[in-house]
Amino acid sequence: MKVKICTGTRCVFYGADNILDNVTDLKESLYEYPSVPEGADFEIELCSCDGTCKTSEKRIAPVVTIDGEKMTKATSPQVMERILDGLQEEE
Repeated sequence: MKVKICTGTRCVFYGADNILDNVTDLKESLYEYPSVPEGADFEIELCSCDGTCKTSEKRIAPVVTIDGEKMTKATSPQVMERILDGLQEEE
């Protein structure tokens, strides 16, 4: 599983740094989640702005992409839930 977090100005302004901190903490403590299979892991990638925010008339930042699926107005709880759900499905 690959988690891409946009580090563009708008995304950082709206909380991408907080999401990164929480996702990093989650990665370091996966072994504490009994529902996650042993050895499960995911990759965190920081990416520069791809222009998604600029093409939308509404605020959609921060943008996080998990295995190719974009999440707009992403929050830490939403991202972490999606990661945990995805790791359980990989079993």
